[in-house]
Amino acid sequence: MVSLTALLTVWIWMLSQTALGQHTCPSTPQSSIDFTVTYSLPQFQTQKPIQNIAVNPDNEQVYIGYQNAVVGVNSSMNKIWEVKTGPIGSPDCETCLACDVEVQPEDPVDTDNEILLLDPALNLVPYLYICGSTRYGICYFTDITLEAPAPQCLYTKKRNSPTYCRDCVASPFGTKAMIAEDGQTSYFFVAASVNDRITQTYPRRSLSVLRPLSTEDGFDMVTNVTVLPGLRDSYSINYIYSFSAKDYVYFLSLQRENPYKNDSAFQTRLGRLSISNPEMWMYRELILECRYEPKRRRRRTGTFKGTVYNGLQAAHFGQVGKDLADELRVAKGENVLYGVFAEVNKHGQPQKNSALCAFPLTKINQEIEAGEEACCKSSTEQLSRGLCHFQPCENCPHENSDSRCTDQPTLVSKPYYRVDLFNSEMRNVLFTSVLVNTIETHTVGHFGTSDGRILQVITWCWAGEYMFRVPSTGPGCAHFKTCPMCLNAPFFMNCGWCSGICSRQEECSSQWNKKSCGPIITEFFPKMVPAGGVTEVTLCGSEFQSVLRPPIISGKTHIVTVGSGTVCDVLPEKSNSNSITEIKPDYGPLFGGTVVTLTGRYLNTGVTRNVKIGDKNCTIQNVSEGKGTLSSIVCHTEAAEAVGELPVKVIIDSLQVNDTKMFSYKNNPVINSVFPNCSFQRYDTKLV
Repeated sequence: MVSLTALLTVWIWMLSQTALGQHTCPSTPQSSIDFTVTYSLPQFQTQKPIQNIAVNPDNEQVYIGYQNAVVGVNSSMNKIWEVKTGPIGSPDCETCLACDVEVQPEDPVDTDNEILLLDPALNLVPYLYICGSTRYGICYFTDITLEAPAPQCLYTKKRNSPTYCRDCVASPFGTKAMIAEDGQTSYFFVAASVNDRITQTYPRRSLSVLRPLSTEDGFDMVTNVTVLPGLRDSYSINYIYSFSAKDYVYFLSLQRENPYKNDSAFQTRLGRLSISNPEMWMYRELILECRYEPKRRRRRTGTFKGTVYNGLQAAHFGQVGKDLADELRVAKGENVLYGVFAEVNKHGQPQKNSALCAFPLTKINQEIEAGEEACCKSSTEQLSRGLCHFQPCENCPHENSDSRCTDQPTLVSKPYYRVDLFNSEMRNVLFTSVLVNTIETHTVGHFGTSDGRILQVITWCWAGEYMFRVPSTGPGCAHFKTCPMCLNAPFFMNCGWCSGICSRQEECSSQWNKKSCGPIITEFFPKMVPAGGVTEVTLCGSEFQSVLRPPIISGKTHIVTVGSGTVCDVLPEKSNSNSITEIKPDYGPLFGGTVVTLTGRYLNTGVTRNVKIGDKNCTIQNVSEGKGTLSSIVCHTEAAEAVGELPVKVIIDSLQVNDTKMFSYKNNPVINSVFPNCSFQRYDTKLV
């Protein structure tokens, strides 16, 4: 039996909470994704960490390089052959028997497989090229159509010497390479990290272009360049990724800004060489930056106050899906360079704070051409030609230039930057690998992390000693923690809700639901009402509107009962929670670019959001929480064709939030005069 004192205490507490305004539903956003979920996937384990991988698209075989071995693996993740590349001197070393190479007793014996490349003409030349860190970086090739491929040597002893070695390719400090075809001719484009010793004995070069001999026993040297002698031990270039497209081969590297200052900041650089005319005078470099800008907005004045992720960790070159293409303002299917970056300190150590940036290839080439023109055309600004680690430092000739100005390697003086697609959300994470592909309209990223996790990996990827193969539908659905997140997952993932767990239909032993989410009540008030009275009751919770819903709450769509069957009348005007309360500013010029803030109730709910002004997209820059139920969306307007008022709507998942408020496009501003038109150098002047 409850005492009168206890009842009175509860009643006084309820009155005090009501007086203090506590009878509002708390804003308790719950985590919608669990990144700790593990999946059991088909895998192949190597004896040591994987160093290189090549994928044969014709038969779905994968060729894996790790220390002292290269193995072929089929689509069932079973080993089909193996070639031993070390240790040097071991009777098991198959490449040791293929070449007559004299090595020094103090040379390393364990072979890191630096290069693993498939011939572009696999149907005619079914070769896998292997270049290792030992035996002066010489290369081999194997015929992958054979059950037991035997390595063949790409080295001729009489054509090479300790002072000049055209067949010495790979460096033990790291090497990246690409094979590109020009007509019937194949070229090996090679980028290697070197020091003074590597360039002196059976020398290897920083950048080189090689032509395989028709006799299949070595290479011809087409062109090359190496870090200047005085810098080879102090200035390191870490080559991270290489790719080719149309007319060029590209290399991505991490290196210090100033080769003569050991404490200068690190930069990510992209180098470009022509395929049809692979000469070093055509070499160009461009600095790439990945930035986080507050509210995803470029500051037009003042200094940049965001974060610069200066150090590339991994990259992938591929196409872009329609959804991301619209955001990047490029065509669907355009070639894009995706890079995962981190902040790298002056000691070269990446911090656990990652970013993803997408660089459209057409814009990369445009930036290079613009930088070349800035160096060789008339300009009041004195620019450096750069690349002082490859050539003596000199300034651009500008107005004194002639047609030969472009006949020299050049660094574009202005960095090309893009904005972090994760909007600085990947804190305490260090991405170490990336692969991107498109499924339907989606651009799907797959990321490996420094702590061994794989985030949404869809095709081939490796981590440590393991290689995984994940279905194109993704690894699973269990990481989606809420029903709305589960049912709003991309269609190709085929996720549904099963007894409180997101799963595939074949994994569900009870009722599997892909259409709706049951409502969850977490709180209601008041809890006591007078008998016979009419009292407004508020229910707090989630999933009151289904994923596949009419976007309304009314007496026809929702039924609320109390006790054994007493029906509560639904109040639609107070139950449809999403609304727009303010648009600021509510006007802007025809050319667009206006930063508009939409404020309203629960605009930060759901998974996906889009803002429309008329039929134009308003590109979302930021979504933030306000006080209580209020939240805001910041977006950039697009250009319009004519002045006038247009309706504004927000689409949250499939719910369309409309409002009577309008946004007005007005005529573009015109400057007729500036007064005064002069001033003193040391004084502020108010302009009218």
